[in-house]
Amino acid sequence: MDRLFQPFQRGEGEKRFQGLGLGLYIASQIAEAHGGKIEVTSNAQETRFAFTMTV
Repeated sequence: MDRLFQPFQRGEGEKRFQGLGLGLYIASQIAEAHGGKIEVTSNAQETRFAFTMTV
């Protein structure tokens, strides 16, 4: 999870999904540009992404 928001990184699960690994990177950059951040937590049951932004 340390590299999850880096460009061109993909998870280590199934390889059947295609993509460049840019989606979470782009989302994190947009959040950062607006003074926010995206965080991730994960356990055996779920993976949760949270977007926070100061007003």
